[in-house]
Amino acid sequence: MKLAAYESIRAHLLSLPCNVFPDMDALKKEHPGVSLDALISIYSQESARRIKASHGRHVRGIESLARRYLAGEDVFDIADFIDFPPCQLIRLLLEDLLHLTHKSIGPCLRDPFGKIPDAPPENSVGHAHGPALCARLKQDVERCVQWDHVASPAVDTLRHTAGREYEDLLENRLWELGIPFVTESTMRMEGHAKTPDIKLDLPIAVNGRIVNWIDSKASFCDPLVHVERGATQFQGYVNRFGPGMVVYWLGGIDEVAEDSETDVLLVDDFPNEGEITKLNMMPPTVGRE
Repeated sequence: MKLAAYESIRAHLLSLPCNVFPDMDALKKEHPGVSLDALISIYSQESARRIKASHGRHVRGIESLARRYLAGEDVFDIADFIDFPPCQLIRLLLEDLLHLTHKSIGPCLRDPFGKIPDAPPENSVGHAHGPALCARLKQDVERCVQWDHVASPAVDTLRHTAGREYEDLLENRLWELGIPFVTESTMRMEGHAKTPDIKLDLPIAVNGRIVNWIDSKASFCDPLVHVERGATQFQGYVNRFGPGMVVYWLGGIDEVAEDSETDVLLVDDFPNEGEITKLNMMPPTVGRE
C-alpha cells in the first residue's frame, strides 16, 4: 500500500467517534487493493493509539465521571460523551468506586458476577451506595464486554489468537521448505532473554538478503508500528544474531519497507521457494586422501 492511501484511510478512521465501527465494505470499495484484514488491523492500531493518548486525561478526571455514574447516568452515555471505549471506562470506575487493584480488574471483566464483590468495601468511594452499586456494576461490565468492539477482553483474545496462528503458519512454511530452526520458546528455555519468534539453524538468503532470524507480526506495518514496536526490538536481534526478516502478515506501506534498515528485511508474506537460497551443507568425506 502506498503511504498516500494509508493516510486517506487513517484520516477517515480518526474522523469517527469511538463508538462507531467503520463501514469496512465501503472502505474496501474505495481501496480495492487493500485487504479487509489490513483495514481491520489499521483500525485496531489507530483505536489503541487513541486510547493511549486519552487514558491519562480520563484517569485524572475519574472522580467527576464517577459522580455522574453514581447519579444514575448510563455508562454508555458517559463513554460516548468523552469518546472513550466503554470497557476502558468501566475499568476506571471499578478502580475508583470499589478501590480494586489494577491487577484485579481483568478477572472482573471476564467474570463480573463471580469476581466483583457483592458490596463495596469499607472506606471505598462506593461504600455508601451499598450492594445495589455492585449489582449495577456487574450488569454494566457484562454489557460493556458484549458491546465494546475496541477494548473488550474478546478483542484482546482474538488479537493473541491471531498472533499464535500466524506464528504456526510461519513454522509450517519453514518445515515445508526443510529449513531447520529453533522457536522462541526453546530459546527462552535455554536462558535467552528477548528473542525473535524464529532463529534459523543456518542462514538463508531471501532475494539476496541474508536472514538469520524471522519475526512474525499479525499486524499491518505502518510507520508508527515499525517505530513504536519494531525498530529498537529488531535492532537488538540484529546485534545478537545478525540480519533478519520480519513478516507483517497483514501488509504494510511500500515506502516503509523500501526505507527499512539494510539488516532487517520487511515482507508481507513468507517468500516463495524461488526467492530463497538455502545453504547446502556438504557431508563430511570419509577417508579423504
